[in-house]
Amino acid sequence: MTLKQQLGKLKCKNFLFLTIAGIVNAFGVTMFIAPVDLYDSGISGTSILLSQLTPEWLSLSFFLMVLNIPLFLYGLRKQGVVFTIYAIYTVVVYSFGAC
Repeated sequence: MTLKQQLGKLKCKNFLFLTIAGIVNAFGVTMFIAPVDLYDSGISGTSILLSQLTPEWLSLSFFLMVLNIPLFLYGLRKQGVVFTIYAIYTVVVYSFGAC
């Protein structure tokens, strides 16, 4: 299957729902979890911890993007282009929402 055919599988409805999910997740983390020094699991929790232990300019958003790169590459190899585009989009929304 060509890249153009794979990109044709992207749906606007999915981007809408992924946008909502990223915003809700960012709101929950920045308003409820991070301010009281609780840690989420996985990449989010590790990002919160690192953002609290490092200088201000290394923010939660920075760590969310950087720590997800290996997962994007693994997802590209195992799940394909469509999954990876959705994953990158959601993490970008989440990261900007967590600024």
